[in-house]
Amino acid sequence: MYEFTGNLQGKVAIITGSSRGIGAAIATTLAKHGCAVVINYKESALEAKSLRKQINKDYDVTTYDVQADVSKPEDVARLFEQAVTVMGRVDIVVSNAGIEHFGDLATVKSEEIDRVFDVNVKGQFFVAQQAEKYMEEGGRLVLTSSVSAVMVCFNSLRFLRPASRSEPVCQGVPRHAIYAASKAAVTGMTKCLAWDLGKKNITVNCIAAGGVKSDMYDKNAKEYMKDTHELSVPEIDARVSSWSPLGRVGMPEDIAGMVALLASDEAGWITGQTLHVSGGAHMATA
Repeated sequence: MYEFTGNLQGKVAIITGSSRGIGAAIATTLAKHGCAVVINYKESALEAKSLRKQINKDYDVTTYDVQADVSKPEDVARLFEQAVTVMGRVDIVVSNAGIEHFGDLATVKSEEIDRVFDVNVKGQFFVAQQAEKYMEEGGRLVLTSSVSAVMVCFNSLRFLRPASRSEPVCQGVPRHAIYAASKAAVTGMTKCLAWDLGKKNITVNCIAAGGVKSDMYDKNAKEYMKDTHELSVPEIDARVSSWSPLGRVGMPEDIAGMVALLASDEAGWITGQTLHVSGGAHMATA
């Protein structure tokens, strides 16, 4: 298997929502490539400390952790202030914190919409504001979207389509409108921020992840499939694997690898892009 060998030695990264799941994999992968990492969490302090301990054991890099709620601009400002005070600089910012949402159209409340957009949209904008303020010339900002923002291609599944149809289906996801809208907003934001931060030679890109076996995978995967709430984990894996030409479920390290690439010097001519990391479950048009 090809392994990215870019050197991030001497770089400092802030990763929001990084005490567990995809964020933890991103922090670990960047550390593997020599990058000092600032781990952010909202509530899971013990997990953040445990991750720091593991990274410090495995890699010769500096780590730090900061509690901050990305939906609060004052918290995001404090996160960056503390990180720069301790680390001296910031070169890479990964806006990974986000929340999932499913809800019936008729019963979704305004407060639910606000909660999702406060984290998934406003939170990423607040992170970008501080990144622009503190990041070094030539830095890297990576935002997070989802294939839910565009469409989901369910191959080899009889999901909300007549049984007689055998071709792949490209469609939205039921009960997922608020989350999809929040992630679609980030793809538009990415293009504009690329211009705003380009004057400092900072690249801004976005990762739209497909189904990834993270800490919330078992629960959320069932929401993408019809009449499957009684499936076992291996059965869920088989269904999700069938969406990809590669025939497997995505792992947090798959997303982390793309972040490492975008954070590298080799990615200096990539900006304003949303890159789909879904194992081909969704294939973006040219």
